[in-house]
Amino acid sequence: MRSESDPVTVCAPGALSPAAAGLGVRRRHLCVAATLVLAGCASEPRQAPTRVLAVPERAWEGESPELADRVTARVLIATNAGSVSVMDVPNWRQGLRTHPAMRLAPEAVQGRLPAIWELSNPDHQGAFVALVPDEGDRRHALRLMHPSRPMRVLRREAGEPLWDRAVSGMALSPDGRFLAMVVQPDPTVRYRPLNLGRLVVLDLEAPLDANGLAPQVDLPPADGRYPFVLGQRPAWIHGGRHLLVAAPGPQGRAAQGSPVAPAMQADPRIELIDLNHQTRRVLTEGHSPVASGEGSGFLVARGSGVQWAWLEAPGAVARAVPRRHGLGTPIGLIGHRFLLFTGAPHPQSPRELTTNNSPLVGPKSMLALKVMDLRSEAVLTLLEGIDPRRRLTAGLLRPTDGVAPGTSRPPA
Repeated sequence: MRSESDPVTVCAPGALSPAAAGLGVRRRHLCVAATLVLAGCASEPRQAPTRVLAVPERAWEGESPELADRVTARVLIATNAGSVSVMDVPNWRQGLRTHPAMRLAPEAVQGRLPAIWELSNPDHQGAFVALVPDEGDRRHALRLMHPSRPMRVLRREAGEPLWDRAVSGMALSPDGRFLAMVVQPDPTVRYRPLNLGRLVVLDLEAPLDANGLAPQVDLPPADGRYPFVLGQRPAWIHGGRHLLVAAPGPQGRAAQGSPVAPAMQADPRIELIDLNHQTRRVLTEGHSPVASGEGSGFLVARGSGVQWAWLEAPGAVARAVPRRHGLGTPIGLIGHRFLLFTGAPHPQSPRELTTNNSPLVGPKSMLALKVMDLRSEAVLTLLEGIDPRRRLTAGLLRPTDGVAPGTSRPPA
């Protein structure tokens, strides 16, 4: 029997007692946990992919294996455990090999290589820049990785590489002197998409700044001194003398307070920046510029449906890139006509799905790396079984055997 000193719990009409409320909370937690478990099970394919980063056993029907001999390009791909692999397109049948710079890469405190969240294209010497987590809370670093020299830190700043979207894709000039990227306007703000940011160009050959890092280059202002560009990878042309960058047009500038994703901008445009003469002008409409660094040709995307246009030089007439051969995401334009891209595998290739998927997203189709001649539309699959979450970039091979960068070898 309850004594008069025992506490009495009085509930409002229609309210649950604390005991009943606690039971309800526990039931909800169990339901959420069970839902996540079921979603996690449903997000994994019934069979793990059997071909991961694999070279096709043969050229698929309708493809042109001789195309690879004419493309003097190198492809980088970030693999598991913070490593980077490389493929030389003329030697594509040899598959991937570990990049020589990884032998000199310092390990993290746990004895493992730090995760790589972004890659630049390789320069003529095979060097590249990697975005990795830095020491301390919510910080990132940019590391220059060279095949035969020790690793060098170029930049350290606040902002977690993945969740804070601290840095866009990076563009390294072919001679390795300049590194271009877009960074968050305020690196202390968390979890903000990089829709608009500041354009930063580092001079890797200039004397170090007071912190021992690569200094920034003075950039010519945009018209009206508008301070932001779209948060996308810039692109070099003309051997690194000119830089292409996507920027918002007048309507996009007016919506600065609530910027939308670059592909959803009302009037995005491509600006051409000349570092030597400190000039800057609007070149064409579009976003997401893609180039090789050495030549004059480039690609731009137009519209939210991402229709690609190809220009053989600044001021040239834009031609639509045919949506053929499973075209997905361009990663490099070599010699102004050879397009490297990831996309859907050949129709005769097995269809496989990714593993280690988010329960909220589910599995995605594995991709293939291909090269296409934009003039003849000939194509060749170079690599299959590519997880779409991996980072891939491409650049020109260092000139050898008298072949100039980006030019075509005579057909075999």
